[in-house]
Amino acid sequence: MKPKVGIAGALELLEGLDPATRERILAEVREKEPGLYEQLQSGLPHFESLIDLDEQRLRKLFGSIPRQKWARALRACSPELNAKLMACLPARARKELEEEIRAVGPQPLDEVRRIQFEIALEAATRFGRR
Repeated sequence: MKPKVGIAGALELLEGLDPATRERILAEVREKEPGLYEQLQSGLPHFESLIDLDEQRLRKLFGSIPRQKWARALRACSPELNAKLMACLPARARKELEEEIRAVGPQPLDEVRRIQFEIALEAATRFGRR
């Protein structure tokens, strides 16, 4: 398999890093090469972009990722994304997720961001990068 080069290769490498390292590298790139930073930032999957998925895709994504991961990821997301996800779930699944969110309690933000990135990467893989 031919290795990816350029922006595609850089994105693949960044996707494989832990959130702290990825953010540190992106901060250095932003300082030295703002244009490159914008290209990289726009090419990475973002958890908040899930709000752009339709209800059917959100349900499929929810079904493919353990509820405990969702509970952690939703601890630090916008109220709009939280509301959209909850609205697309059946009442029982919504109640179970809400209970799971309460049960996990506070989580380290770095861990939450890592899980959010995993979910966003899964969505990008399943449904396309944009």
